[in-house]
Amino acid sequence: IASVAMPFYNDLAGKELSIPYSNPFFWLILLVAALVLGLFSGSYPAFFMSRFVAAKVLKGQGDNSIGGGRVRNALVIFQFSISVFLIMGTLTVFQQLRFIQGKDLGYGKNQVLVIGGVNSLEGKKQAFKDAVLRISQVNHATLSSNLPTPSARSSGTYLLAEDRSQEKSINMQQWEVDEDYLSTMNLSLISGRTFDLDRFATDSSAVILNEKAVAVLGKTPESVIGTQFVGGLEGGGNLSTVIGVVKNFHYETLRDEVGSLALFHGGEFASNLAIKLNGGDVAQTIAEIENIWRQLAPTQPFDHYFMDDSFNASYEAEQRLGEIFMIFTMLSIIIACLGLLGLATFNAQKRVKEIGVRKVLGAGVGQIVYRLSVDFLKLVGLAVVIALPLGWYAMDRWLQDFSYRIDIPWWIFALSALMAVGVALLTVSYQSIKAAVVNPVKSLRNE
Repeated sequence: IASVAMPFYNDLAGKELSIPYSNPFFWLILLVAALVLGLFSGSYPAFFMSRFVAAKVLKGQGDNSIGGGRVRNALVIFQFSISVFLIMGTLTVFQQLRFIQGKDLGYGKNQVLVIGGVNSLEGKKQAFKDAVLRISQVNHATLSSNLPTPSARSSGTYLLAEDRSQEKSINMQQWEVDEDYLSTMNLSLISGRTFDLDRFATDSSAVILNEKAVAVLGKTPESVIGTQFVGGLEGGGNLSTVIGVVKNFHYETLRDEVGSLALFHGGEFASNLAIKLNGGDVAQTIAEIENIWRQLAPTQPFDHYFMDDSFNASYEAEQRLGEIFMIFTMLSIIIACLGLLGLATFNAQKRVKEIGVRKVLGAGVGQIVYRLSVDFLKLVGLAVVIALPLGWYAMDRWLQDFSYRIDIPWWIFALSALMAVGVALLTVSYQSIKAAVVNPVKSLRNE
């Protein structure tokens, strides 16, 4: 089983593990583990059997004398508490992932192809961009090292030209973009305008801020237009004028709040070309782009990826956690059901004469099934009561890692409880019905 499961485990954990069959120490550990497991498994019944009171056992009171019922009940509660906890965790993780996938990020990540390493083109970057834009399946393209998904990051401190006091300084992400960045990334301009060097030569020193930066400055999107900044804590940097304000977009993961951002004009040092496609034959479009690349840089590798894939990779840990929760939830439910099935079988066998008497006195199958099942459902109910608060606490702590997160909905509590009770009821009902339909003659023939 371990050999069969290992490839799936490696895929889940991102590892390259293998079972060391040739290592003698491996087999020694297995042997010792088997001996220790057998010792602990056998010690419990052995110790309690040694405490039997012979007179009580012969009178049929052995179970009460050893107190085994409490331990069995405690195990059922413990096992189902774990199951309910994991069910709740699995549902919460996948709901948060669904929230992430469906949240409006403030930019368009779909159908955006990113070509990396364009800095190797040196002076041919603009020629590459222009050639790509002539492809019919390409809508927009932009040169920049900075993208909303994981990419290069840079920050700096800026002072207002009108008031260069340190108290009014602001630390911002500083991205260099070209005039097509907003249209390619589908960013919303809420005030001012975008870069346009053909009409405004001064835009080479202009800046576009996001809403967060404007709020930190204590200004409005309209009043900030025309404000001038200087870079550096001493105010010795270049003078930049605000020409526009973009709506906040999530350029970091949803674990972090949106921070202050400044977009400066400049694509000459860009390492990426982001291309907005309009659908069609994507493979053919990529082949055409690669053909242009080969003409301009025949010795350089053609590196490309889609922005939505990069976005999804940012939450790989959460996706893996969801898969792990799901696997362990299934395992815990199976183990809990095996324990419950064993306990139900034992209980039905112990009460076989009681069931026979009840049937002779006119009890129906439904009444007997109810009597055999209700005690187990009480145990599962207690497990639910224990597990739900613990599950809420643990998942609420996990969600606190995200600045943008869901509130755990009530239906997750209800569904977790219903799933546990439903599985338990199915497990117990099989054995209960089996005991209830037995002919009472067989149960009471020795009486």
